Amino acid sequence: MLPRLFLILCLLLPVQAMAERRVALVLAAEDYRSLRKLDNPVNDAVAVEGLLSGLGFEVTVETNRDLKRMRRALDDFREDGAGADVALLFYAGHGVEIAGVNYLLPVDAQVGSAQAVAESALPLSEVQAALASVAPIGIVLLDACREDPWGGGGAGQGRSAVALEDAVDAPRPGLGRVGRADGVLFAFSAAPGEVAADGDGVDSPFTEALLRHFATPGVEVRTALTLVQQDVYDRSRGKQLPYIESGLPRLFFAASVGELGERDRLLVAMAGLPAELRAEVEALAQQKDMPLAPLYGALMSADLAGKDRSARAQALVQSAESFLRFRAQVQLLSADDPKVAEFRAEAEQALDLGAFDLARTALDKAAKLDAEAREALRDNYRSRALSEAQTHALAASAAKADLRYDLAMADLTKALALYAELEGDALPRADREAYTDLMWDQGDLLRNTGNTSFALRSYRAWEAVAAARVAGAPEDADFRRNWSVARVNIGDMLLLQGDLDGAEAEFRAALAVDEVLAARADAPLKWRHDVVVSQSKLGDVAQLRGDLAGALARQQAGLAVLRQLVIEYPARDDVRGDLGLSLDRIGDLRKLAGDPRGALVVFNEALALRQALLEKLPTRDDLQGDLAISFDKIGDVFLALADPKAAQLRFKAEIALLEALVAKDAGQTKWQNDLAMGYLKLGDARAALGARDEAAQLYAKALKVREKLAALDPANADWQRSVALAQARLGDLAFKAADFTEAERRFTAAFAISQALAKADPGNVNRQQDLASDLDRLGDVALMRGDPVRAQNLVQRSYAITAEMAARDPGNVENQMNLVASLVRMAVYDDDTRPRQREALAVLKALQAEGRLDPGRAHWIGLIEAQLAAP
Repeated sequence: MLPRLFLILCLLLPVQAMAERRVALVLAAEDYRSLRKLDNPVNDAVAVEGLLSGLGFEVTVETNRDLKRMRRALDDFREDGAGADVALLFYAGHGVEIAGVNYLLPVDAQVGSAQAVAESALPLSEVQAALASVAPIGIVLLDACREDPWGGGGAGQGRSAVALEDAVDAPRPGLGRVGRADGVLFAFSAAPGEVAADGDGVDSPFTEALLRHFATPGVEVRTALTLVQQDVYDRSRGKQLPYIESGLPRLFFAASVGELGERDRLLVAMAGLPAELRAEVEALAQQKDMPLAPLYGALMSADLAGKDRSARAQALVQSAESFLRFRAQVQLLSADDPKVAEFRAEAEQALDLGAFDLARTALDKAAKLDAEAREALRDNYRSRALSEAQTHALAASAAKADLRYDLAMADLTKALALYAELEGDALPRADREAYTDLMWDQGDLLRNTGNTSFALRSYRAWEAVAAARVAGAPEDADFRRNWSVARVNIGDMLLLQGDLDGAEAEFRAALAVDEVLAARADAPLKWRHDVVVSQSKLGDVAQLRGDLAGALARQQAGLAVLRQLVIEYPARDDVRGDLGLSLDRIGDLRKLAGDPRGALVVFNEALALRQALLEKLPTRDDLQGDLAISFDKIGDVFLALADPKAAQLRFKAEIALLEALVAKDAGQTKWQNDLAMGYLKLGDARAALGARDEAAQLYAKALKVREKLAALDPANADWQRSVALAQARLGDLAFKAADFTEAERRFTAAFAISQALAKADPGNVNRQQDLASDLDRLGDVALMRGDPVRAQNLVQRSYAITAEMAARDPGNVENQMNLVASLVRMAVYDDDTRPRQREALAVLKALQAEGRLDPGRAHWIGLIEAQLAAP
């Protein structure tokens, strides 16, 4: 808010008339006789003379003067400038502070002692007094904080001098604070006591910034110098920060009315940021070896200053990575047309300065130029179309650096349309790879923003291109691998939409290619890792079909490969991250097989691995999300072990991580869905502990999130199922509270969803189990409301599904426990309840004998035995 208010005030203040008389004295010293010589002060003086003359100043320039001539120049300035409205002095050269007094050093400044220096230098107070005698408004611009003049000949941009003998009150490089500055504005090129660079170019960094910003139209002089200050700070990456002290009695405008450009608006806003924010930006910029301005631009554009530190850090990292990708693309992609290359270079320079809009404008010009030339010069069509596609790809990266995903998608779409026209053997290999990479980017962007249907369409387009390339060059391993990766992404989308058959077909096709490529002697890590991915995906399909043995075989095959890769590539953190995901899947299968304690061992191994990775890479969002998964799975095991207190601790840790992730990136739907599951699981733990009101609140929060997601992407079967699960949980609570009307309403809503999903995917065990559970719930409500006929009908339908699932996969403990519950319900409606009760008891005792009975439900044996023993 402060930067914005500051900017508004700067823009709205009235500009004074330009009829006032302005005088300026420009001094420069570089040919020092005893001190380290400097390269740029005279150049600086000439440049500043031109700047000030253009602003209406009467300018006098004196260069390389001794102390006597400097004082004479000051006296002449007093006499000639008397009665002026504004008096300005610019000095470039060495400056020091001795015992709290600032001195400007003429070319004959003496060395050997502090007293010798003081006696041979010009006190800044004399300059201040001279300006005060000339005009009511005085401005002193001091580019005099040059690097150590007393350094004894070391490397640097300044000059060397013999060391002074004084141990006390020795001169210090740089200048100190002025103290009282009545009627005068002082602008120092560096902070008090700090040094400033002489510069590698024609002028010093401070003078270069003055030339860029002092004449900014329509801003008051203090704002203009703020622009200078922040420009030097930004371009030096935080190493040099000019310092300003002002005692001006009124406003002074160096230039006439105008409007601040994007870069200037950013610099003004930067000036109002607190130190801690600056420290965050500087640390990240140094880590990524990049300019400060793009990060400040993203900070302002996405209003990150108001977010919590973790959320802000993640968003800034995303911006930095997109900026670096843009820079890499600019270096990689060359333009045939020098004008297009010029526009791209202009965009790169603008992005370096945080001027995102200016960068996009330059890229738009480049794309427009390519488009016009493409239409006008048919012979050069392919070159122009390719250049235009590359430019749109660059613009997409620039938009992502600014966290503008809508603009990124628009440019991706334009780039892909152009690449589609060019696809073929004539398209250079690097550009063919860039084309499919862009398809991948587009699909991922659509997937992460919650649109599986459009993501599937994008991945299918990618697969079609990849398949055509393989057909044309079947021995090309890179083409085959690219085709395999496209098939996996298609399978992912089909799995999300509940199409198990379609997903399995894609994963099997990918695995067939992956195994051939991985068997090659020259197979790189990524080809061997592809086998792990495809095996894991097929394991997921087998699990959803209820085939635990088949799923476990797939996951263990992938786990074995990953453990070997971790040994061979100990520095690859991504491989370790994938090992954690593989352990998750093994743990899930052990839990389903009735071995919760074995599952806990595996989940804890994954947890330890992720915690170690996060200590090394604390800003990684994906690792935070993976850690949340570990807490979720361990919490599930504790619920199964009848320890809801331990479970709720894990679920609370999961929710804390996911709430932070959602706050960082509200458009990332995966985090939202996972967070809803966390609320649901914590609700289960609270319900098990008897806190039903809290459980209801948590279930309601989960439902709200899930309904929003389901509306966003109706084709996503998992999200639809999530809504049904939340409705069922709320119905369970209402049923226990004997509110059967509310319970039936919730169960009916859940049933409508589960019935549609089960019909669409009859081979999916989860879908069938959900349907059976919802039928049981509706049956319980019907019985309690006095309708046993309807209740029996519903329970019989549930039993038919449950018995089929249990027969299909006897090794799945969850299926067997569902069968027990269904048998007990069916017995209620039999004339003789004992046969079904005995059948249920036999299933339980068999599981107990095998060591697969869930401890949290072991008491079912006693309950059924009590029923059988009753008269």
